[in-house]
Amino acid sequence: MPVQKKDNRLKFSVCTVLLALVLFTASRAALLFLNPAFFATLTGAQLASAFLNGLRFDFAVIALFMGPAVLLLNLPVKKTWWATLWKSVLALESVSFAVMLAADQIYFPKINRHIAEEVLQISNDWGFVFSYAFTQAWPVLLALAAACALAGWLIRRGSKIYSPRRWSAKKETLCAVLIVLVVVLGIRGHLGRGKSLGVADVYQFASTPAQSALTLNGVFTAYQVGRKGKVESANEFPADAALKNVQKLFVAADETVPDAAYPLMRRRNGEPSEPKHNVLIVLLEGWHPHYVDGLSGNGYGVTPVFDGLLKEGVNFTNAYASGLRSIFGFAAVMASLPLVPGLPAFGYGLELSALSPMPKHFADAGYYTFFAQSSHRDSYRLCALASALGAQESYGWEDIPERLEYNKTAPFGYDYDVFMFAADKIKARKEPHFMGMVFTGITHEPFTSTLSQFDKYPYDSWEHGFLNTLGFADWSIGELLKRAKEDGWFDDTIFVFVADHTSGGPQNPSLRNHFRIPLLVYAPKLFKPQERKYVVSQLDIVPTLYRLTGISPLYTAYGRDLFDTSVPHAALVSEGVNIGVITDEGEMRHSGTQVLDQQADVPAFNENGKAEETVLSLDKAAYTLLGKNKWYREDASK
Repeated sequence: MPVQKKDNRLKFSVCTVLLALVLFTASRAALLFLNPAFFATLTGAQLASAFLNGLRFDFAVIALFMGPAVLLLNLPVKKTWWATLWKSVLALESVSFAVMLAADQIYFPKINRHIAEEVLQISNDWGFVFSYAFTQAWPVLLALAAACALAGWLIRRGSKIYSPRRWSAKKETLCAVLIVLVVVLGIRGHLGRGKSLGVADVYQFASTPAQSALTLNGVFTAYQVGRKGKVESANEFPADAALKNVQKLFVAADETVPDAAYPLMRRRNGEPSEPKHNVLIVLLEGWHPHYVDGLSGNGYGVTPVFDGLLKEGVNFTNAYASGLRSIFGFAAVMASLPLVPGLPAFGYGLELSALSPMPKHFADAGYYTFFAQSSHRDSYRLCALASALGAQESYGWEDIPERLEYNKTAPFGYDYDVFMFAADKIKARKEPHFMGMVFTGITHEPFTSTLSQFDKYPYDSWEHGFLNTLGFADWSIGELLKRAKEDGWFDDTIFVFVADHTSGGPQNPSLRNHFRIPLLVYAPKLFKPQERKYVVSQLDIVPTLYRLTGISPLYTAYGRDLFDTSVPHAALVSEGVNIGVITDEGEMRHSGTQVLDQQADVPAFNENGKAEETVLSLDKAAYTLLGKNKWYREDASK
């Protein structure tokens, strides 16, 4: 009896996608089964959440890669070769998923996170890849070869009984539209506005590193990091020597390193004291000291409030950002994380490693912790990243009511609104203390008119636009402090005003000009006015806050207490693939293999290569610890 011919393209598409989902789920189950110690702390609810929400990330990457092939397969093309071609592509993609998931299973136990930037480095060592595949992973290779052979046989057999369907044009169009809608929704991962799913979004569904690891999959993480481009690390400085040098820089005399495998993870000696003082960090979008009269004396006349605060607080006049983008400043201030060439940035894969979560440490000490930004929640995914670091609540533009009648809509929100919103949250808190970060946005270009009283300059240049919005930002800070006094939490709060990075300024290529930022610790009831001129960094803020508030968690920070002068501070900066160091003796820009330029303020700056050793040590130690996931681990003594 002859076999009846039929068109099975749609059925083949659905079955292939479902098979891929089963493959990803099976890989997640294998990950759980093969790594019991890592996932031992997860509750039944957390496990269920990981498997259910994991489907969201699985389908996102399946839709991204398989979606176009499914659409093309189901176009009204009646040629047999057309159907065979796109069925073969779908089969090949399924096998590729299996290869990546198998590699992820092999990789995960070595470092307790999914494949990420490592996928970018394969091209540098194909010899090792083939050697490993044919010697250590040959059973997996055979299984994949068998799967390819089976898929080929099924496709070949299907082509012999293929007969194109005879649908109407209306039905064909409806089918194509439905496929496109499902693919787009799958890639986005949600129905709301904003960006498609990213790695950081896992913390909307997971509360611990173990739960986030089980929710994600290696194909998704590898793609998200890999699409950012090739990364390289040229620094060949010995890792052991680098770690010893960096320990001397950052571990204070009264701190202990309890685990040699985590050489920068430490705790202050002695019994912890009762928590004291609130903390409010104000991350200032793009402020350059050049435009702050109290720091430059340039007479722009738009920062009268901040100029007054500089005279009443602890003004660190020689402070530097870690990088040149907001996400880098956020990571440095919120988690004392440096930006390291050769590794993904925070928000693009670095959050897969175990990081020292400053907000969580404050929450564990009984503080109410929150993050609020004037821009949209998905801007750099900072809300998700703040949650990943343990902030109990995070808010963005969508959550913040507009308080004033502004002249124009600002693309990154209004500082006054986010300050008042934060003040409302502080006033409504139940805990006796709070630790919060507010990230401003009005000084981010494109600059728009806020209130007419701040339009001191015409909007005819970048600088004039910035100065007008800077004036509004300065006034907003004054309103925040008024509110703090009215609500009764001003006297017991440590305010930290620090820029995320610089914007504008003089046309000067020096590291000091590119990275110097305002940094003010303001608590007039607690500290006498003073000016500190030695080099400090955003990375020094975390250990400072632990000491000022009295909490003493087990933590890792790439900095030292701002007030500690027992060892000279050094500011590590990064600009693209190059690194740099700024000290009280000078500055040096380095490629990782050679000095690019340097400016010595004292003859001994790079005597016997000490400045070069410092910059290479800072870069290499961070690269080593973060790359090997030896930056931080949860405190087992709690």
